[in-house]
Amino acid sequence: MAVEGFSVEVDNDPDRGGAAAVSGDGKGGGQAVTVTVAGDVDLAAADTLWSVLDEYVHAGAQVVVDCSRVAFLDSMGLRTLIRAQHKAGASGARLTLAAPSEAVLRVLQLAGVADLFVLDISGSGSGR
Repeated sequence: MAVEGFSVEVDNDPDRGGAAAVSGDGKGGGQAVTVTVAGDVDLAAADTLWSVLDEYVHAGAQVVVDCSRVAFLDSMGLRTLIRAQHKAGASGARLTLAAPSEAVLRVLQLAGVADLFVLDISGSGSGR
């Protein structure tokens, strides 16, 4: 289902047309898969984002969510990120929010949940 003003792409997954040679497939090899999110992450986009994150966040996975192109994040988008973080914690996966845009940082800070996440402000993949 297409959502106007929103896109989510998965890099490093050959099943989705990503370049597996860059970092691996994210499905058990211990290498990170990158989920790039762009546009408005709102009620209309939350289910789509969750379906992608739910697929990749599993035991031993390293998932990097590139948030550099997120223009807007509402409570449902935030709920989806928190849900993915809880799943990561429960399953032993590592979820990193990379290069969060000002819109993402502002919502995380206003909601008081920034400390729930591993944030990689620079987008280098290292996290804090």
